[in-house]
Amino acid sequence: QGNAAFKSGDYPAAIGHYTSAILADPEDSTFPLNRAAAYLKLGKNEDAERDCTTVLKLSRNNVKALFRRGQARMGFGCLDKARAVTTSLPAMVDSTVQAPMTLFNFKKMWESHIKDEDRWNILSGIQPSSLPKMFQASLEPVLLSSILQHFKQVIDLQIAAPDDVRKYLVSLSKVQRFGTIMLFMNKDEKIILKGLWETCGKLDK
Repeated sequence: QGNAAFKSGDYPAAIGHYTSAILADPEDSTFPLNRAAAYLKLGKNEDAERDCTTVLKLSRNNVKALFRRGQARMGFGCLDKARAVTTSLPAMVDSTVQAPMTLFNFKKMWESHIKDEDRWNILSGIQPSSLPKMFQASLEPVLLSSILQHFKQVIDLQIAAPDDVRKYLVSLSKVQRFGTIMLFMNKDEKIILKGLWETCGKLDK
């Protein structure tokens, strides 16, 4: 319910649902992390920072919590603290997930990491322009569908900016067989792809 309210833009309702979830299960770091995102949307930076600090007590190296706490601190003027967070993020990401060098390694890592932040770390460790060479003619419909669903999730959850996702969409559109695979997408997959194009901007052909 909290996620549905957040996606619809009803951030006060989302905060209420997340608060209920926190009271029911205070050990789950997902709930304060999501509530922090809703607080940020409303400009309640002190509340967002507090929730992110709670998350980091439960999950010490949570990259998303560090990033959102940095956003919150920027919001109320603690620039030095915010800068300290952002400069530490690349090293933490690199130490968590190493970028794959081959399609085989990419598929193996993609299947073994199911969290959206981990999968985004895998993708963001690859230069967008290198995707056509890595996939060549071996892009599988199931993998493409999984990647597109992931793009929607990281945008919805504010893990990645639409402009960053767009770079990968453009490169994916240049992979061999991309156009052919599109022809055989089911209705739900086409809706996701259309939504991504509308959110990130039309792809350059």
